[in-house]
Amino acid sequence: MIGCTEKEIAKIEHSLNIVLPQAYKEFLAFMGKKAGQFLSGSSAFYNEISDMQDGAKELLVFNQFKELPDGAFVFFMHQGYQFAFFLLEESDDPQVYYYYEGRTQNDFERTGDSFTDFLKAHLKLSGIKNG
Repeated sequence: MIGCTEKEIAKIEHSLNIVLPQAYKEFLAFMGKKAGQFLSGSSAFYNEISDMQDGAKELLVFNQFKELPDGAFVFFMHQGYQFAFFLLEESDDPQVYYYYEGRTQNDFERTGDSFTDFLKAHLKLSGIKNG
């Protein structure tokens, strides 16, 4: 696993003019650049952050879905047809919302109580042994 430096995390915040939640900063510091097999095949890492923000907005426009709420930060995208985000000012470990292309839905789906829960669920789905 390869994490981001404090400088790189600050660069994200500065370039997007945001303050990231503590749980997400910890993810970036621990595995923000590379996480082995964890989250492989998905966009979730430092070099993809800007692309995820734009890609999610484009996907919503393409599917004539409503816009992301104010303060949304897309941190995960899979194969260009689904993504996850949290609201920046919600908490230090914010709830996660999901969008899937092709599903009948009229709002974003809340998928977990926290960003940490999202990571734990994806760890379990990956089949990687924890600990």
